Amino acid sequence: MRVIDEPVEVFKQLAQRPRALIPLLLIVVTFGIVGFGTPDSILRERAQEQVRVLDQRAPDRLTEERRLEILEGAGSVRNRALIAGGGTVVSLFSLALVAVVLLLVFNAYGSAPLKFKDEFAIAAHAYVPQLIGLVLIFVLQRFAGFTDLQLSLGFLFDEGFLHHLGVQFTPFGAWNACLLALGNQIRIGAKSLRGPLLIVGALWVVANLALAGLSAAAGGLAG
Repeated sequence: MRVIDEPVEVFKQLAQRPRALIPLLLIVVTFGIVGFGTPDSILRERAQEQVRVLDQRAPDRLTEERRLEILEGAGSVRNRALIAGGGTVVSLFSLALVAVVLLLVFNAYGSAPLKFKDEFAIAAHAYVPQLIGLVLIFVLQRFAGFTDLQLSLGFLFDEGFLHHLGVQFTPFGAWNACLLALGNQIRIGAKSLRGPLLIVGALWVVANLALAGLSAAAGGLAG
């Protein structure tokens, strides 16, 4: 957790001894809390949205029995386990993908050779702000009554591609990107943060554009 207030010291230690066990455990715990602690009312609202989308895509296939099954199973232990497990798996896959991409980029950029475990350790620790964002949203939903809460720029646009693009840009995502740049600057021995920050920032924007495009396309199909 020192990556929050002492990231330089953390990344210096990781440069000497790359490890990622604690961040990985935090991912499992965080998604466990989100999956099993989210109020039933919020899960039911999400299930109703899922039913609406399915009804638009394939109205003939969505039987009344299937509709009731989705709505009644929204708060079930099985569905909560799927949320927790799915979030964990997607996060681990994303970390591995990020590590591979940054490994290729920074091996070409710096003079100090990187290994996958080096980049994965940096990516895992840099992901901690995203976990903080998840916990914050969970707390506000659980104890403050917020149901549809997104800490992003999505509120600037009502719908369409720009809305989906805005949703991808969050303060925790920016924090994550800055830590990725800092970790790689220290690991490759770059004199300035500017180069690594430009690289990571550009990759973050490209990734967000791709995700926004996929979300907009899926929304178009649903409509």
